[in-house]
Amino acid sequence: MFGKKKKNAPSPNAHVLVITGELNTDYQIIDSVFAMDSNTEGFFSMGANPGEAFTGVREQLRSAAVALEGDAVINCMFEYRTAVASGLMGPKQSVEIFAYGTVVKRL
Repeated sequence: MFGKKKKNAPSPNAHVLVITGELNTDYQIIDSVFAMDSNTEGFFSMGANPGEAFTGVREQLRSAAVALEGDAVINCMFEYRTAVASGLMGPKQSVEIFAYGTVVKRL
């Protein structure tokens, strides 16, 4: 599997919160961020895996927060769509997840 992370490898940014609500502490707003990831049905799979796409989007939000020197992404919104992609063996299902949120630094 070229370019794929090991499934059991811990994320180096796991300490960064990605939540859909507010924090119960004081914080400074840094910036808003956006992420998108997708997963397409593989040769031996019976459909796209939305869990993998969600994990990818969450990691992108965490990485963006770290790059901006934040330690949380709050008020995240997640949207998805399913699509059909062309493949060599016929059409394949694809799941795309879009997310955005506000990067903050806890005080």
